[in-house]
Amino acid sequence: MKAITSIFVIMLRLLTIFIILFVTHAASAEFSSEVLLEKLAEAKDYLGVQPSNSSKILKKYLNEIDQLSINNQLTWHQNLLRASISLNDLKQVESTVRLMLAYPELETETDKFVSLLSSLGIFLRRSGYPQESIWLFDCGLNQGIKNYKQKISLLISKATSLKYLKKYSQAKATFAHALQLAKQHNDEIFIGSIYNSLGNMAIIEEEYILAKEYLINALQVSQKISRRTGQIIAGLQLLMLSILDNDLILYDKLHYRISRLTLMSDSETRHAYLFWIEKAHQVSKGKELSAEEQEELVVKLYFIKIVSVNLHNQLVEKLAKPMGIKILPIVKEYSQYKGDLLNHIHQCKLSK
Repeated sequence: MKAITSIFVIMLRLLTIFIILFVTHAASAEFSSEVLLEKLAEAKDYLGVQPSNSSKILKKYLNEIDQLSINNQLTWHQNLLRASISLNDLKQVESTVRLMLAYPELETETDKFVSLLSSLGIFLRRSGYPQESIWLFDCGLNQGIKNYKQKISLLISKATSLKYLKKYSQAKATFAHALQLAKQHNDEIFIGSIYNSLGNMAIIEEEYILAKEYLINALQVSQKISRRTGQIIAGLQLLMLSILDNDLILYDKLHYRISRLTLMSDSETRHAYLFWIEKAHQVSKGKELSAEEQEELVVKLYFIKIVSVNLHNQLVEKLAKPMGIKILPIVKEYSQYKGDLLNHIHQCKLSK
């Protein structure tokens, strides 16, 4: 009898321990889910102002997100995609796309699927496949998008890819469509961005009066909403335009403010862009550059090339010769994409 009682007591204690462990684990899991959702909200807040922080948070807890609902897991990946695109972290973009494609639920989540198409399209364009990127942007535009911001983003991305392919008339028409939508929704961030893109295209085509009009509009919109990035982009382009169009009054009017904003940013590419503009301005006023200055310009150009071949070529074609810099533009021959990512997107009929 005592033996039975002892066994019963032991079993009762084991059951109690099991219940305590189960409850503790459940409470811990619930707490972890709450913490993860807080981290997700924090990462979202950083996206527009400091995407590097968003990326750090989202990557740090990436292996823990299976505790979240499928919808929240996809939202996690969606935001990591956005941060990675902002940081030009193409390796992380590809990795995240592969993770998202493994979710069967993605087919019913239009918002997240469109984010994937947009990010993958930008990834392919930056990797040297602009034609394939256009297919993806068109696929996204055919998904019955309810979020106007996604539609405008896709149109801007498509226009940019068309510009890469030197299909300027199609690019301008697509930018114009995006601008029309942005104005309908009074979205000044997009309006400023599109004006910047149109101004850049006008510089490429040497339509300097039109370029000045677009870029001044971009600068004014960005100043109105205190958007520093937009001001820097428009300002740097206007400074370059002032040299190309021999408009020294415009240069003097803008240089102090734009140079300060640029140097306050953490973009080495923009710092290098500003350095090129300042040296070109000095040469336009009669200064002869030293061999050391010319060498520094070449070094700065190398770092620009790593991030943006288009900016590299623009500086080489528009500013290099008077400064004694003898570097040829990079001629890109686009090949066909040989990877497997497009094979997993069954909603898009992509010709190869």
